[in-house]
Amino acid sequence: MPSPLPVEDLASLGDARIERCDVLIVGGGPAGLAVARGLAEAGRRALILESGGLAEQDSTEALNETLSEAGLWSPRQAAKRQLFHAHQTRMWAHDRQGFGVRCRALGGSTVAWAGKSAAFSDQDYAVRPWVPDSGWPVTAAELVPHLDRAARALNLGLNCYDGRLWAHLRRSPPQPRPDPAVLDSFFWQFARSSIDPTDVLRAGAEFLQAAPRGCRVLTGATVLEVLTDASGERACAVLVADASGARRTIEAQTIVLAASAIENARLLLNSRSRHAAGLGNDRDLVGRYLLDHPSARLASFSPGAIPAMSRLYGFYGLRGPRGVSMYMHGLAPTARVQEAEGLLNCAAYTMGERAPDDPWSAVRRIAKRQSGDYLSDARAILKSPGIMAKGLARLAFQSNRFPKAWSRFAVHQVLRFRPGLAVEEYLTRGVPHKLVGLSIDAICEQAPDRDNRIQLSPKQDRFGMPLPVARWRIGELEIRTLTRLADILLREFGKAGLPLPVIADWVSARDARGADIIDMGHSAGTTRMASDPGRGVVDADGKVHGVEGLYIAGASIFPTCGHANPTLMIMAFAYRLADHLTQRRSP
Repeated sequence: MPSPLPVEDLASLGDARIERCDVLIVGGGPAGLAVARGLAEAGRRALILESGGLAEQDSTEALNETLSEAGLWSPRQAAKRQLFHAHQTRMWAHDRQGFGVRCRALGGSTVAWAGKSAAFSDQDYAVRPWVPDSGWPVTAAELVPHLDRAARALNLGLNCYDGRLWAHLRRSPPQPRPDPAVLDSFFWQFARSSIDPTDVLRAGAEFLQAAPRGCRVLTGATVLEVLTDASGERACAVLVADASGARRTIEAQTIVLAASAIENARLLLNSRSRHAAGLGNDRDLVGRYLLDHPSARLASFSPGAIPAMSRLYGFYGLRGPRGVSMYMHGLAPTARVQEAEGLLNCAAYTMGERAPDDPWSAVRRIAKRQSGDYLSDARAILKSPGIMAKGLARLAFQSNRFPKAWSRFAVHQVLRFRPGLAVEEYLTRGVPHKLVGLSIDAICEQAPDRDNRIQLSPKQDRFGMPLPVARWRIGELEIRTLTRLADILLREFGKAGLPLPVIADWVSARDARGADIIDMGHSAGTTRMASDPGRGVVDADGKVHGVEGLYIAGASIFPTCGHANPTLMIMAFAYRLADHLTQRRSP
């Protein structure tokens, strides 16, 4: 049986000495927790340093401040970022996090995510001549066992995300359908909590509930620098500050940075005691190749087409060993089409469009004191008593006073017979919304660009650590991929006899400024993986080139980012790293 997990606040230890540890993990998000659990399963001990606490706090949120390069966001993009990211998060603000979405608490990004999960496609690992700096030093086949472990940890079902899933669902694809040789089915799953049947999985809570033996967690422990021995070639310790600012050195045999794509790069760049340009940065690659997922609305359907399209491209439930898993259906250009047309990997899916006077959106704005027109928001609430009553009933169902056994049974029945309703519950945080349309949204991988990067600013946080500055631009290949996907959808829907969507104005005009593309909070690539030290920061095992005892986990190691939401892949590579560290120590 798992033992209670020792969780202590660093400041509470006073002057007590922390013994040199076997493996020290910087960051208690999904990557760091997966490495720790993988090590524990093999009998290894780990110390996890989490800068935040068990929940987000104002004091630690301030440490997430990220600057953006001047001119990165237009006023419309800034407003879109605030609306999009603040919807999922409790403390995030555009003015503070000018790039990315970081949650400084045990569980990391899963504090605020929607649970959407998928694996990379085979072509994502390959060298593609039309995608500069593409290619991984690992293959899709090598990741299969680690993906299965990650899926179990995320309470997901079968790791199948393309048209082959129809056979497992024991049903034929919806008809009529686009030519599958051009547009294949693509699916996303939703990670469900094993604790709260009405919530998505929160990695911190799950970790604490089934605490692995041999792990220790110190909260309020902000790492400022990775230290090396006199040679500068072996990492041996970290400099860490507690909430009061008091500093101490913690020694370790092996150090794993798992603090996010932004923070991993920032830590390496700030580790300058023996390396003037930063640790692992001899070739000026740390922080470069910053990636995210360009996403844009491509088209929308007229009101008459909404019911049919919702049925064709909705949600499906698949029963498995861990209950019923939810799959969301979309479309993706096949690998053959991507190669023939020189496109990046991408996918399209349908989304409900909320009405301007959606009452629950108005409630959120008022509650967070972000309403620009309190009178108008109040009217929206009063005009929709039915939607408000339904939402209040759902919130009561989710409350701690409602018996969990009853709610778990009800959720399982909904998952089995009405998976679309279940996904709506997760995506809307349990409240209904007033919808006026159905859109086609697309998510696209980003081509690696060394000029997209995280750098250090002269401005410092309260611990004297330089703030990160993001430079991030979308290139012509991303825009061409998104616009071409819209063209292909329109053509293939017409051939199949499906309702034709109305293409967005920015697509028709080929004017990318109208797309208002923002970062999706899927930051990656800043310590990319490559066998050649001249092309990447870490090797195929996640070890920093030229530095013994220092490894990196998380999306920062991705050379390319596919179009899949990254958490499942992050955890798969984390389990792979845990296996490597275990085997490396074995005689």
